[in-house]
Amino acid sequence: MKVGFVPALGTPTDENGNLVVESYEREIDNMIECGAVGILSMGSMGIQAFLRNEVCVEVAKTAVRAAGGRVPVYVGCMDNSINRARARMASMEELDITAFVFTTPYYEIDSRAQIIKYFKALAASTKHGIVLYDLPGVTQQKITYDMVCELKKECPNLMGIKSADLYMLRHIRLNPDFKDFMTFYSGLDAFDIAYKWGIGNILDGMLPATPYNIKNLIEALDDNRYDDAAKFLDNIIAFRDFFVENDLWPAFSASMNLLGFEGFFAPDWAEPCSPETIEKIRQKMIEIKEL
Repeated sequence: MKVGFVPALGTPTDENGNLVVESYEREIDNMIECGAVGILSMGSMGIQAFLRNEVCVEVAKTAVRAAGGRVPVYVGCMDNSINRARARMASMEELDITAFVFTTPYYEIDSRAQIIKYFKALAASTKHGIVLYDLPGVTQQKITYDMVCELKKECPNLMGIKSADLYMLRHIRLNPDFKDFMTFYSGLDAFDIAYKWGIGNILDGMLPATPYNIKNLIEALDDNRYDDAAKFLDNIIAFRDFFVENDLWPAFSASMNLLGFEGFFAPDWAEPCSPETIEKIRQKMIEIKEL
């Protein structure tokens, strides 16, 4: 896989929770045109946990069709039991995807042994690759380096991990047993440092909302223009912090609408932003040159 950025795509839905297909296709085209080296369909910002199962299948099919073989397609398949996750995978097993992506179960799980059992069972249930998604802030369970080492030995189709744990990713990169193993960094604040360490793939849900800045960030890093890269990265971080201050998902949804992508990019229980907040978002996007 090429070094670069992998957007965790937002998922546009209508008032009934159905996919707004044309908007999603244009989002994917936009990301690839900006230089994405892969796409993640239905990550955490892609509201996979809030979509009906049949909608998940349509989202994945649309992602594969829109990508058209130009970049690898990763599909989030998170769930809370082996059987539920297996059923979700089975509904998408025949799609031309690179890997399914899994967090640990996020409702209740108590031990390392249970986490290992969960991932091993899922890896054995698909012909595709699997990628681990280390998201302890949501799932309350950390995927550790020793877990990855054990799973790598027992799961031939384990292809990579997404994590903000720079220490763990660095150890994976230095371990000769992990040749060709993909590491996706999800810690925006230190991505330029991760890049210098050889961890060159960033995967994050902010990227669809900041196409100008992520494109220029990667180009600056590739050219060793680290001062310029820091400015673009600071813009993305500042916009993320602005989202958090103004209700993350509705603010993200409003930014995507301002970029020209129709639909609601948030869980159905979220309240849309007020006109006043939308205007603040528009001004912020002008400030960081996204509009």
